[in-house]
Amino acid sequence: MLKHRRSIVGLDLGTNCVKAVEITQDRYDYIITAFAQVDVPSESVRQDAIADLFRVGRFRTKRVATAVSGKSVIFRYVPMPPMSDENLVSAVRMDAEKYIPFPVDEVELGVHKLAETKAAEGAQAEMKVLLVAAKRTVVQDQAAMLVNLGLQPVTIGVDSFAIGNAYELNDIVSPGLQEENHTVALIDIGASKSCINILRSNVSCFAREIPMGGQDLTNAIARRFGLENSEAEKLKREPGDQMADVQEALANVLDDLGNEINLSFDFFENQFDGEVQDVHLSGGTVLLPFLEETFEKIFEKKTRVWNPIEGLKVKADNVDVDALNRCAPQLAVAVGLAATV
Repeated sequence: MLKHRRSIVGLDLGTNCVKAVEITQDRYDYIITAFAQVDVPSESVRQDAIADLFRVGRFRTKRVATAVSGKSVIFRYVPMPPMSDENLVSAVRMDAEKYIPFPVDEVELGVHKLAETKAAEGAQAEMKVLLVAAKRTVVQDQAAMLVNLGLQPVTIGVDSFAIGNAYELNDIVSPGLQEENHTVALIDIGASKSCINILRSNVSCFAREIPMGGQDLTNAIARRFGLENSEAEKLKREPGDQMADVQEALANVLDDLGNEINLSFDFFENQFDGEVQDVHLSGGTVLLPFLEETFEKIFEKKTRVWNPIEGLKVKADNVDVDALNRCAPQLAVAVGLAATV
């Protein structure tokens, strides 16, 4: 039935595992037609892990959308006079060296218009612009790696925007679930970083990466209990009768991460004259049993784990539906990248 439909694979190149979701659009339906997840034991075997992923996933296309992240990606918020989209990129590029620590000719630049602010009497109106810069060598190296694996990279984006795309896709396939003029903060907590995207009425207003994630929690458990990392990771996910001790071991790390996220909320609320109303959590770290409860106390906002595949149809004869559902909260980046279909 889907033979002539266009598909794309969203490939999330996480630190500890690689995940891929293939989405095929069939008229008004978005269908998950393939899915796979493979662990990455060390950076030296990353290419092998991606090759394994595509061997086991039974993907029907080699067209891939992926993303870069980390220290090679810079987010900056730039005030600009109102102007057309056509003029915006060239205007930002002219001033980019004021905002990024890399030479402009060594980066790929992305510009996202956020909002216009009303000017006080006698003052010039401004609009807020998000500038995203990624080192060109990092983008090129990632694309070359995928090509060497026989894949066809069609876009290389940024994780923080991918989770926003996944949330918007949820609204497309399940219209009416999200309130108009509602502000939600999406927090995707991976192994080495946490991505933030704050959306108002499904429009991204703030994005950021924080270099803290699940590995910091695993390390804290390993230190507290004298465990190897693999044992600490298992205890983090399944604390059992050691729940209270694990919560105590992680309290400071979760406070630090929560406070960093709260700084992002403060910035948004000061800049955009509004309040974050809900927090939606995703990423591998949401498997921590008490994460929702802990963050809800820190943020003092309604906080829950969300499901980025909710409302999407699944081609059950090609997808392990049970495995897909188990991994669902970890798939926001992959789904958002595949949403470019």
